[in-house]
Amino acid sequence: MLLSHIKKFGLVGMLPPPAQKRLLAISRQGDFGPGERIFSRADAADHMFVVIRGRVKIFLSGGGRRRKTFAYLGAGDFFGEMAVITGKTRSASAEAVEPTSLLLIHKKDFRSLMEKDRKLAFYLLQAVSERLRVADEEIEDLLFRNVLGRVAKTLRDLSKGVPGNGPVELPRRYTHQDLADMVGTTREPLSRALATLRRAGLVDQREGVLVLLEPAKMDQIISASVATE
Repeated sequence: MLLSHIKKFGLVGMLPPPAQKRLLAISRQGDFGPGERIFSRADAADHMFVVIRGRVKIFLSGGGRRRKTFAYLGAGDFFGEMAVITGKTRSASAEAVEPTSLLLIHKKDFRSLMEKDRKLAFYLLQAVSERLRVADEEIEDLLFRNVLGRVAKTLRDLSKGVPGNGPVELPRRYTHQDLADMVGTTREPLSRALATLRRAGLVDQREGVLVLLEPAKMDQIISASVATE
């Protein structure tokens, strides 16, 4: 694991070179195959993680087929820090989506590094605050937005990093089950919502990848999807 390879990543890249070296000195690399569980909800939290390469899914499983996917993480993203900081058990599960390499940092070493490096502590505070904001927004969506609106909002969120003002192709292929898990529903309502968007001329599919044909009209559907009394 070379410093020249990992120093560009988010959590590591924001540190000055001496702090980068300290972080890497207390870390080890872990490799996970597709579908391999990294940790499960309620597990004891001994490490936090930084993605070196690959993709990681953060999710919760409910009764039956219900599952809520909170995030897909890629190179440079970190996770597992909340339980390490608070000393509580894991609040969600993490699983490798594809061949994945992670940087593992033990909780004692990480806490010690945070005490010594204020920039790292401030960066983490900002990141955790943003994640809490997104979580609050998702709770509001589940409580007040209908399935069609939640599907449209999920598709728009997935397209936000894609440049351009016209039709937007999602950056990767997602199965109906992937999308249903992100929306917080099952495949049947998800399929009905996608069919509605297709009939309205708002989405299409090219080689298995969804394309948002009129993002501005999708935004109108999202705005109109909040339940009112």
